[in-house]
Amino acid sequence: MQFLAIMLMSVLLWWPGAGVAQRDWEPLPPPFCGELSEADCQLLIDSQELMRTVSSFQMSISMQTGVRGIPSIADEDLTFDMQANAILHTDPELSEKMRQLILAASIEDDSQALADSYEKMVEVLLQFYETAAMDLQMQMALPQALLDTIEQEGEVPSLDQFAIEMRLLDGYLYINMDKLAEGSPELRAQLERERLNGWIGFDLVSQMRSDRLRSPANTDESLRLGIGLGRLISDEAIRQLLDPYVTVERLDDRQHDGEQVAVFRTSLDFARLAARPDFSRLLRLLVDYAGELSGEAVNEQEVGMALLAFQMFANLLARSSQFEMLQAIGIDTPYLYQQTLSVRLDLSGLLAVLALAGEELPAELRGAKPIFALKIDYGYSDFDAAPPVEKPAGAKIIPLDSLDQETINLIS
Repeated sequence: MQFLAIMLMSVLLWWPGAGVAQRDWEPLPPPFCGELSEADCQLLIDSQELMRTVSSFQMSISMQTGVRGIPSIADEDLTFDMQANAILHTDPELSEKMRQLILAASIEDDSQALADSYEKMVEVLLQFYETAAMDLQMQMALPQALLDTIEQEGEVPSLDQFAIEMRLLDGYLYINMDKLAEGSPELRAQLERERLNGWIGFDLVSQMRSDRLRSPANTDESLRLGIGLGRLISDEAIRQLLDPYVTVERLDDRQHDGEQVAVFRTSLDFARLAARPDFSRLLRLLVDYAGELSGEAVNEQEVGMALLAFQMFANLLARSSQFEMLQAIGIDTPYLYQQTLSVRLDLSGLLAVLALAGEELPAELRGAKPIFALKIDYGYSDFDAAPPVEKPAGAKIIPLDSLDQETINLIS
């Protein structure tokens, strides 16, 4: 269940909203503005600040990722699709307090000060889960190539697609087991044998408190993700390294659900970045952060070899790469209504180098020119007016202590 806690913390704390524009809080890092006019840059800043005040909203996510360009495998057989809709309510004060604690912990050098920060974060995190409400519905379609592998392995129930329906309310996490089993008769039978059907609920906050008392380190480790992300977002050195390679432009305005919105495109010139010394410095910063978060000593010789290998790898991928973000922001009231992230990487150069190095490539990859693509569309609406989240009718509350580890793993 710790994985669920980490996932929820990441989602609830770092998507737009989940904050409040308190003037005594440290400001968010400014957005990249590039060569935008002062007025256009201010619109991005105003949107960022306004989204910090949002305490409830609805959200939609559409994600598609996969590889195409392998002649012997149909593109759809290597494509993963995910659709999700969510309603979110948070206490803005707690959200912002957690954000500031994470950012403060990311710059602590003293071990005792860092431990104190952890203790404060754990308590705020538990209060956050007690007061936050979320209704999440998600559908996923797995690539056929992955399904074929799963079927051959036979270790987990096979399913072409599956759905997840989950709610968080008053510190309890609810999961619709019937919805989860819809895509697999085998999984349904397994859940029925364990008498896991309909809506089941867990006292997530009490379980987290219990885990905390038994093993404080586990809870501390679950917060490292947020600390690392907070540091990467706020680090001025990283932003300065990236700034010359980031382009921001305002496209034509358009209508979105009756609202006039300004459209901004932000792109990263990864090919130019990967060819410059700045990229080596960026990699070094990221490695140092990873070492600090893990608490493990860094072997400089191994790090140097890894950085060199990654530098070569990045240059191969960067030749026809694309990293782009589109944002649709209200002109009258600068809410963020839409956001699209796109990534494209040409893998053919990597295959060519492997072949020249004498590596035996699988038959289906010989002569292939694979392209990796990722696209995620986010939509936001009903700011501060989202529907309430309600406890599922007939939900059965199950004490986790009553379940064996195999059943907990099955649910997870």
